[in-house]
Amino acid sequence: MTDRTDPVLQRDSDDDFRPSASRLVDSLRDTGYSPEAAFADIIDNAIAAGARNVRVALRSQFGDVRVTFLDDGAGMTESELRNAMRYGSEKRPDPKSLGKFGMGLKTASTAFCERLSVVSFKDNEVAIRTWDIDTIRRTDKWHLETPDWQDYSEDRDELEAFVRESGSGTMVIWEKVDRLTNSGSNQKTPDQLEVLGKELAEELSAVFARFLDHSDKSYPDVGITLCVNDRPEILLKPWDPLCLSLNKGGSARVQPLPVKKVRATLEDNSEGVFSLKGSILPAQNSMTASEQDDVRYSLDNQGFYIYREGRLIWHEGWPPRMYKKEGKMTRLRVVLDFTHELDELFKIDFRKSRIIIPPSVREGLKEIIAPWRNHTLKSASSQDAEQTGSAADSAARHKRANNAIDKHSENTKSAKVTIDGSSVTLENKYNMQPAQAEGIHVYRDNGFRVREEASLEGNVLWSGALDEDGEVCVQLGRSHPFFARLYATCKENPDAMMALDMLLWTLANAEIGIWSETNKVIVREFRQQVSGSLNILCQELPDPSDD
Repeated sequence: MTDRTDPVLQRDSDDDFRPSASRLVDSLRDTGYSPEAAFADIIDNAIAAGARNVRVALRSQFGDVRVTFLDDGAGMTESELRNAMRYGSEKRPDPKSLGKFGMGLKTASTAFCERLSVVSFKDNEVAIRTWDIDTIRRTDKWHLETPDWQDYSEDRDELEAFVRESGSGTMVIWEKVDRLTNSGSNQKTPDQLEVLGKELAEELSAVFARFLDHSDKSYPDVGITLCVNDRPEILLKPWDPLCLSLNKGGSARVQPLPVKKVRATLEDNSEGVFSLKGSILPAQNSMTASEQDDVRYSLDNQGFYIYREGRLIWHEGWPPRMYKKEGKMTRLRVVLDFTHELDELFKIDFRKSRIIIPPSVREGLKEIIAPWRNHTLKSASSQDAEQTGSAADSAARHKRANNAIDKHSENTKSAKVTIDGSSVTLENKYNMQPAQAEGIHVYRDNGFRVREEASLEGNVLWSGALDEDGEVCVQLGRSHPFFARLYATCKENPDAMMALDMLLWTLANAEIGIWSETNKVIVREFRQQVSGSLNILCQELPDPSDD
């Protein structure tokens, strides 16, 4: 039922410009949350409330998805819950709090569901409140509902059992979940939740690593478990991007980089300080497949990991206007730590997933990182020289395939390509009219259809590319395990190598032939899935170091 004690906002004068509740609540659903950021935001609130245990559950029944978050934190009274459900709730007294903006509970939840309920225990009392987007749309008013306890009796029992020792806690419930899974997909909802669960486990183990690491006494100990489709709970384990655990037993496989203190001038002309440290991972061919999985070795995971008060908030490579991702830098990782006093300096947003590094700070960071990058590049170049020889050697390896592909060029064309600088225009069966194609690499030298790169984004085996003549090329990622094992196996058999080159080029050619704005994601996911399967299967091939 609807709570009748809450005052209903009325527009009672020509000067009352309060926004339409219906319009605003739908707009707030599109604030740019990823699933990982939304789940992390709810867990932030639990940690801010002093929780020591958090349980996240994703369940589907008859195609409907339901998500629950349980924590044994301080809980909320009726008045505290009403405040927490308010958009722009009162400021928390602790400025360090991970839940500090008064928006995360609501916006993170309704980004993926249309009904948000919160049940909370405190002082031997239980309270429940609900935001239902359909109700707000229908009434165009901010009706905060108090639902019937009979509809949530099982949830109340589950929360009571979870907080039996602490005596207080909170349960966040997402219902009418409409944006976590793709209803138009051939993949069943439970299967989609399984995939999402794996992605969430990987992300949350990094975001809250310092809270999950009970040997790190700088932060509260928190246990986070994840349950998908009523499978056994998974206890998340901390993941450190610097991966210094590889140095166990006194070895020095990971090269730690020195801690640097960086000073910055804040808006009030006071001085703030943050820290910078890093590591250089071992060469890929010196790690086992299991170790590569443990360190999450890929092009995507190089670069910066930025933490606020011990919580990872950004790890998307290199900050804008600093560097671009490149294969030879895959081994370099940099950790930046700052406290809440520098929130304004880095312009952290309420999703805690975006930062802006001021130009003056960015230049100082580049000065510190330059020697680290140079060292990594030098070692990568040395490794490349040992493993693959010169560019001329690479061209020689693929010469026969290059010639064969060129010979049949006219009969294998799958698209009309126009290159104008860095701009690519495609006409193919899915683009009857010229269409701008983003994200396709263009080589400035022509005549090479099969090209080797140190690694490709996502650590895939191959990717489609073009040269300035508009001819299709295939990029081969040397960092992919299949490349090293199969090409080492074929090095004495030029016919086998040519056949492999032809196969991979044909896949790249097909990608260009079917590229469109609507299916480019499917093409990328196909490439990633094939590369992932080959990563597993190639373990049956001889190691490249074997005779």
